[in-house]
Amino acid sequence: DTQLDLLTTLYGNFDIEELAYSMAENGYFDEEPIVAVPAKFPQGFKLSPDIEVQQKQIQNLIDTKSTRFVVVEGNRRTATLKLLTEDSLRKKIKVSDDFPRPASKQVEEDLQIIPAIFYPNRNEISAYLGVRHIAGLLKWEAYAKAVFLASRIEEGVKRKKTVEESIKEVQRQTADRSDVIRKQYLCYKVLKEAENDLSFDISHIKDRFSLITVALNAPSIREFIGVKSYREIDFSKRTVPLKKLENLNRLLTWIYGNNKEKQPILTDSRKITSRLAPVLADEDATEYLIKYDLLEEAYERSGGEKKYLMKKLNDAIKNLRNALTIAYKYKSSDIKALVEESISAGEELKRMLK
Repeated sequence: DTQLDLLTTLYGNFDIEELAYSMAENGYFDEEPIVAVPAKFPQGFKLSPDIEVQQKQIQNLIDTKSTRFVVVEGNRRTATLKLLTEDSLRKKIKVSDDFPRPASKQVEEDLQIIPAIFYPNRNEISAYLGVRHIAGLLKWEAYAKAVFLASRIEEGVKRKKTVEESIKEVQRQTADRSDVIRKQYLCYKVLKEAENDLSFDISHIKDRFSLITVALNAPSIREFIGVKSYREIDFSKRTVPLKKLENLNRLLTWIYGNNKEKQPILTDSRKITSRLAPVLADEDATEYLIKYDLLEEAYERSGGEKKYLMKKLNDAIKNLRNALTIAYKYKSSDIKALVEESISAGEELKRMLK
């Protein structure tokens, strides 16, 4: 996306207005530098190992505009600064009229140049980001965390490490548990295979990424899409077998819906384990769900036909007993006709069982 697209997204979705009020009044707090990496070093440029020389080299790159820098940490702050100091950007993204402006000329000047820490590349900043946003106080949401972990693992693989070695390296960097890292990576890979192999739109899934982690904890759901548990999975191979891709499409549609084509059948995330998992553990119930997309009815069939029959009979008994509490008020012919029909159905069942 363009820089304007990113700025628009940050303004619309990441509550930068609260930062703007603080900066408009107080200026920029030097105790909170942004963290940046060069987009690309000029040809032939070599960064000195000496920190003091590095400072001068970086300053020269800035002064001569020899490269651009990418903000890795501090994007909300950077977006806020841009909107506080550039009227043209406020107009382009249609910032509301009550969005703050610098309280004084002094504050406005203070916002023009801010402190930054520079790293030569993203690899060297990964440990800091991991500790800050995975184990630290400013935790990322589930999908952002999974993307970060996956990128670090796959970067390790590019450096000729095994997946297991990469996971251990990420664990050391982030202070997170290895089982959590493996679970997140498994869920990320499943979604990426859905996106790449099924052209499944995962954009609406990202905000509810935790639902797929709940689903993949259930053995019956994993079996339905042919995925092994995070302990057994071989990450060097596919996670979802090609022959199970259709089932993966069904699963994601049941949980998340498929844009405007189909709505999700799960109205409550708790039903992933209380309803969907038992249904997919039963062959007849699964077939019913695939055919009709009716979760509750499929759940009633989970456990076999006998269990289904017993539930229906118990429901009938309960309903009749509930009817007893108010039936004395209504001695009309239509009520009597329904009672006779109930008795007739009961007698029919009795004869059938004999």
